[in-house]
Amino acid sequence: MADGEGITEGGRNDTLFRLAASLRGKGLTVDAIEAALQIENEAKCCPPLLADEVRTIAKSTGRYVEGETGGERCAYGNGEFEVSPAGVAFIGTDKHGERLPALWICSALQVRAMTRDAKSGEWGRLLEWRDKDNVRHQWAMPLELLQGDGVDVRRELARLGLTISTNKNGRDMLASFLQVWPVENRARCVERLGWHGGVFVTPAESIGQDGEIVVFQNAHAIEPAYSVAGTVEEWRDTVGRLAAGNSRLVFALSVAFAGALADVVGEDSGGFHFRGASSSGKTTALKVAASVWGHPNTYPRLWRATANGLEGLAALHNDGLLILDELSQINPKEAGEAAYMLANGQGKARASRTGAARQSARWRLLFLSAGEESLSALMARAGRKVNAGQEIRLADLDADAGAGMGAFEVLHDQPTPAALALALKDAATRYHGAVGLAWLRCIVADRAKLADFIAAGIKRFVAAVAPKDAAGQVLRVARRFGLVAMAGELASGCDLVGPGYGLTGWAEGEATTAARKCFTAWLDGFGGIGNREERAMLSQVRAFFEAHGASRFALLDDTFPNDRPIVNRAGFVRPTADGGREFLVLPEIFRREVCARHDPKAAMRALIEAGWIIPADGGSGGHITQRLRVPGLGLTRCYVFSGCMWEGDE
Repeated sequence: MADGEGITEGGRNDTLFRLAASLRGKGLTVDAIEAALQIENEAKCCPPLLADEVRTIAKSTGRYVEGETGGERCAYGNGEFEVSPAGVAFIGTDKHGERLPALWICSALQVRAMTRDAKSGEWGRLLEWRDKDNVRHQWAMPLELLQGDGVDVRRELARLGLTISTNKNGRDMLASFLQVWPVENRARCVERLGWHGGVFVTPAESIGQDGEIVVFQNAHAIEPAYSVAGTVEEWRDTVGRLAAGNSRLVFALSVAFAGALADVVGEDSGGFHFRGASSSGKTTALKVAASVWGHPNTYPRLWRATANGLEGLAALHNDGLLILDELSQINPKEAGEAAYMLANGQGKARASRTGAARQSARWRLLFLSAGEESLSALMARAGRKVNAGQEIRLADLDADAGAGMGAFEVLHDQPTPAALALALKDAATRYHGAVGLAWLRCIVADRAKLADFIAAGIKRFVAAVAPKDAAGQVLRVARRFGLVAMAGELASGCDLVGPGYGLTGWAEGEATTAARKCFTAWLDGFGGIGNREERAMLSQVRAFFEAHGASRFALLDDTFPNDRPIVNRAGFVRPTADGGREFLVLPEIFRREVCARHDPKAAMRALIEAGWIIPADGGSGGHITQRLRVPGLGLTRCYVFSGCMWEGDE
């Protein structure tokens, strides 16, 4: 301001504040600023401000540097908000129009865009700031969180490193700032991570977006456990190198990559369960897999959760990998339903406050599990019978690779399996997460050409590993193993697509070999290539005759059927010309006992196909039961069981 010009009432606070901010930007202390302001006040203000007022102006610039880098402003009430590198401040005026000292609200905070979902609901603001370590943070804040005291918003911002005023008026002003700050940009918020068209949304960024901004707005109380430490090269040279040659470790890592490919080829969700004794290396396999996406100690979760809790976890790991350790910790009565829910990709239907149906949570993922017992053994402890559908949704395989070292087969430069496990855990702790992001950038860029390539690879894998005449259940699980194999090969590079990704450092065929070994282990445990329900039903029928063949079946001859008293008769038995026996089962016994817990019609089809039931007229007449004359009962219909049920039994 030129000499001779006076600062009249109405402009004194504003002029002195701007001078103070300028001096603060030059590095002067608050005391030096106050001294300079007092001189300017006495020399030019008409009338001068009180000394205490000048001191307040000087102190208000302790954190705030107004206009130093062209701060942005917007009007609000009797003043205006300003955002500058020094932070967010509110500059008000008193009843005389005098500018009041700035009220500092928080460190620099940018409102980047208005957010809303695909149905133009769930409006919010996309916020961005840097913490004191200069790490960038971004949060899609739902506006509904501001319709109270705003404490939830302040808590989340503070948790992620934003410095917020300790002054109550400043804290309260934060909610007003977030709502009134003008912003023209729009962003689409999604409540689910994973694929949204050709964009893959992660908690920190959206990969592949070239149009509208897409951001993740977390509606869950559970935080995603994605994190990054180290580089892809460091992970590959440690975790990737030590895993090579170990089928269970290579397979677990391939599963971690495969979750993001299920949507690309339209494969269903499903899981794999490593079963083994304590200290067999199964938990190490889970930690190794976790290192693709985050810290090995925080990314895996526990089975010890309610159905609602698992539903929330599944939704949070959509198009990715969910890791659940310690299967034995879940309630055995809920284990089967939990496996169904995770693999079916849909949560429970619920009602809103108005009674209307709320949209169910949906997801598509692969999940890895570990425990000392299988799902069927766990359910058996609670007296529950496992369904084949549950067993194929959570494929159970022995964690022991058969080399006498638990889950390990190759120790590399480690002296013992225990040393290898420790080396893997240490490497995964130091280097994790970067390889997952690199993988996503590769597959997002190549998504258009990946679908056919992966589908063809899965088809080749199934043709190579599935036995001839394998049932649909076996083929379904084989496809899941094939997806894992293709994910591992693709991540390894091997010039399969373009120049190759080269993320793991494995040789070509490593992932496929591991997947084949693990599929063979699953098939051995599954017990055969046929339909599991049919095999269970046939086993039950055979067990019935083994238990009651001599006690509940009357010998049928030409004179009288009862050569001895029969209690709770199930039918009759008669000799055949070749020296064998045929059992004649009465219809009600067949339905209520022989086929207990199975559909009688489905059981009849399976028994006829297996040759265990001899239908009337060879089946040409449409009747399954044969009409026989039984001494003492006359004509009656019976199911005739041949001796084929005993053939092939070991």
